[in-house]
Formats: sequence, C-alpha cells, structure tokens
Amino acid sequence: MKKRKMTNILKLLCIPFCIILLTGCGSDFSENDLAFRDMARASKLSGSTITLMASADWVTDAEMQLGTNFEAATGIQVVYDLYQDDVYLNTLFAKLDSDNPPDIFMTQSGLAIKNTYQLDKYAVDLSNEPWIAVYDTFSAAETSIDGCNYGMSYFDNTTDYYMVYNKKLLSRAGVTEVPATYEAFIAMCQDVADTGVIPIYEPMADGWHQTMLFAETGQFLDKREPGIIEKLNNNTITFAEIDALRLALEQIQNLALSGYMGKNFATDTYDNTEGYLANGEYAMCMLRPGMIYSIVSSEMNKGFTKEDFGIMLLPICDNQILNVHPTGPSKYISDKSQNIAAAKLYLQYIATKDSIQYVIDNANSVNNLPFDLGQATGHDEVTREFLDRFGDEESGLVLQDEITYFNEQWGEISGDILNMCQGTMSPEDVLKRIDERRASLAQAAKDAAWE
Repeated sequence: MKKRKMTNILKLLCIPFCIILLTGCGSDFSENDLAFRDMARASKLSGSTITLMASADWVTDAEMQLGTNFEAATGIQVVYDLYQDDVYLNTLFAKLDSDNPPDIFMTQSGLAIKNTYQLDKYAVDLSNEPWIAVYDTFSAAETSIDGCNYGMSYFDNTTDYYMVYNKKLLSRAGVTEVPATYEAFIAMCQDVADTGVIPIYEPMADGWHQTMLFAETGQFLDKREPGIIEKLNNNTITFAEIDALRLALEQIQNLALSGYMGKNFATDTYDNTEGYLANGEYAMCMLRPGMIYSIVSSEMNKGFTKEDFGIMLLPICDNQILNVHPTGPSKYISDKSQNIAAAKLYLQYIATKDSIQYVIDNANSVNNLPFDLGQATGHDEVTREFLDRFGDEESGLVLQDEITYFNEQWGEISGDILNMCQGTMSPEDVLKRIDERRASLAQAAKDAAWE
C-alpha cells in the first residue's frame, strides 16, 4: 500500500510563504541556498515540480527537510512519493515504462543495476555533474554501467547493520562477554530469556529486515571457501549445494522456533524497534550503530543511556568477519523526465557540504555519506572502537554485493525466511527458491552462464 507522509502536504502548503520570505529578506538564508536560488532563476526553473519515488525507508526525514529548504530557495517543489518495500519495485518499473515516470527514482546500487534493471535504458548519464568530483570512488563504481555514472548513492556505507545489544540486560542475565560462536550465542539467549527479557527483536512484517540475518552474516563464505562466490556467479554451483548456507538458515530458524525472537516476529515492524529496546522488553536487534541514539531518546526509555548499549556481530555459523556493505539506495533521474534540469539541481543541492552535514547531524541512521567534502562524521567512540577491531582480513562484502541475481529478490527471500521461521518452509526449500529465481533472472538478462 502506498505510504505518503503528512509532512509533505504541510511542506507544499508553506512553499508560497517561504518563497515570499526568501525574496523579501534573502539574508535569512544561507549563502548555499542563495546560490541555488540564483541558479534556479538563471535557468528559469522556479515554479516547476519534481517527484522523487522511493521505498519508504530510503528517504530520511532530514533529507525531506532539505527538500523543504530547496523548495524555499529555488521555487522548485519536491514531492516525495514513498511506497512500502513489498510493492515498490514492481510499481517503480511500471511507472518507468509509462508516459508519466517519476523525475527521480531510487533503487539499490550494485550488480543488479546492469544485469537485471538495465538502468542505462531508464536513467540519465550523470557522469559530468559537479558533485562527481567529490563522490566516493567505490560508490561511483556501484552506480555506474560500462564506465558511465547513472546514479548518486545517498546512503551511509561506512557502517552496516550489526547486533546492537543492551549491556545492562545481558549483565543481569549473567553474561560477562559477547559470544563469538553460535553455541555461545544460543546459551546467552537462553540466559536472557530466563530473566523474562526477549533476546532478539526481529521485525519481519516489513518484509526486508530478516534477510539481513542471512545475507549480512554470509560474508564468511568466501573466506572459508575461496572461489565459491565466483562459482555461484558462473553458475557452476547452486545455493542449495552449499552446506554452510543451509546451516546458516537452520540456525536462524532455530532462533525463531526456540522463542528467542518472541511470539510476534511475524507482525513486528521496524518502526517499533526503538521503543521495544528502550523499554527493556527486548535485549538486542540488528541495527545501524546510529540507532542507539534513537533508542535512548525514545519516550519509552526506562532509564538506559548510550553507555548501556554495545555492538557485536551475529555469530551465525560462528561468523566473526565484519560485514562490509558499500552499496545502498541510490538516486537516478529518469530519461523520460520533463524536469531533468530541475532534478539535477536537486541532486547537486543535497550533495553540497552544508546539506551533507545537515543529514549527518539530523538523521540517526547516518554517520556519513559517500562524498569527500571535509564534513564532520557522526561516528561515536563505541562505533569506532568496534570497527577498529577488524582489518581487511577480518572484513568481507555481504552476499548481496558479491552474488549476482540475489539482491533483486530480497523481498521474496524475506517472505521465504518468514515462512521458514514459522516452520512452514525448510531451509532447503528457501535455498532452492533462491536458485530458481536466480535462474529466471539470469535467463531474462541473457546471462551466458545460464544458457
């Protein structure tokens, strides 16, 4: 079901007033905003409207505030058209194939933009935009096809999702150190459960979070079996044939069936995470480290402070390899847009140092963005200490960044994992379905390895 935020309506109502204020007393606006006002006027873009279509969790409130500022400065209205994850991609490509596509749209960067989505057929080449000079090289590689850059990653790729845990709740359960093996993790979960606290908050109703338990602990795979990722991408081995992946799913299923995710994981939602961890009902959840601030700021907080929370890896298959995830939700401009110049100006605006610093300072899930402008990052001491424990040898790319035709089926995999955790599917069935969908996607892309 489509999700729109009421704040967008309020923003649109206030735009005429903002524009009057700008023209009447420009000194109330930053030099950055005034520069974009002049660019919009010189290009005669004021009065136009651009739409930005995205999955609901891909646009922060901080970015939408930037949109409000951009509207006030330039007279270009920005409408954020947000959808639930489970319907987003199908809706997006239907619109891209229509006569009324969004001006800016978002998809995950990485292998799929060429192999499956073929965004070079839908998007404008942004290789010569001003912000390219300060755009992270690795991020640029993930938003490019055959040397042309079609997108802008606007996502924190310096951290990923790790297990954020409540030190106090673990201490009350007698836990003195975080577990490095699955066996020790299970023992810890039981100790926590014995105190009346649910060990893991796992929101599966949104249809995306549960796949991270699998994909973002699977970075150990190529470390233990060098060359296996290449075999998967060359179609000389299948997911169902890899014992380690079956074991990973068995262990995730065991966490759910043992009650360590509580009774309501099938209906739990991500937007309730902060409250449940703040009131002490749950001990841990796979989150970005910046969410610790949101937890302690929650009105449901029972007295926990930032110092009461720590970060650890989820030791599925005894994993102790740090998950590295340089790709993420990225913005592209439709080649059918009637407002390409205005859309480019918006991307240029959110990529300025002022805008990037604003997002870092105001979006709890963002510690940095992939631009080199001398911005002050938001990593706290706990996060820095955690990340510093892992060198290159102890770090690895997550599955969706290495394996072709995997990220495109994230929602379907999430549905299968939900069924598996409810006991209606086996881990073997989940792997077989991944293989079936990979084959279908590869054949549609005319991948020679599947012909």
